[in-house]
Amino acid sequence: MLDIIKKSIYLGLGAATATKETVETLVDELIEKGQLSREKKTGAVQEILDKIEKEEKEISDRIKSAVEKVVAEIGLPIKKDIQELRDRLDTLEKKLSIK
Repeated sequence: MLDIIKKSIYLGLGAATATKETVETLVDELIEKGQLSREKKTGAVQEILDKIEKEEKEISDRIKSAVEKVVAEIGLPIKKDIQELRDRLDTLEKKLSIK
């Protein structure tokens, strides 16, 4: 089963996203080769899809973390910083318009 998962991850990473149909095709090929029984097809497909989803999330989290680190290192304002400035500006504008 580990071999199936490895193959599916490579399939998923190579295609960026793996659809259920492509995973089913992979599993059907493994059944034809005798590497997996037909009874285990549904479980194998779901296990592969779950593993691909997990890997994609981990990769996405790593990319997000790296981007956040670079943004912080070069000192670019992030959305939160800009919103805080807008809020402060709104507050100042309200105070000035009252006087």
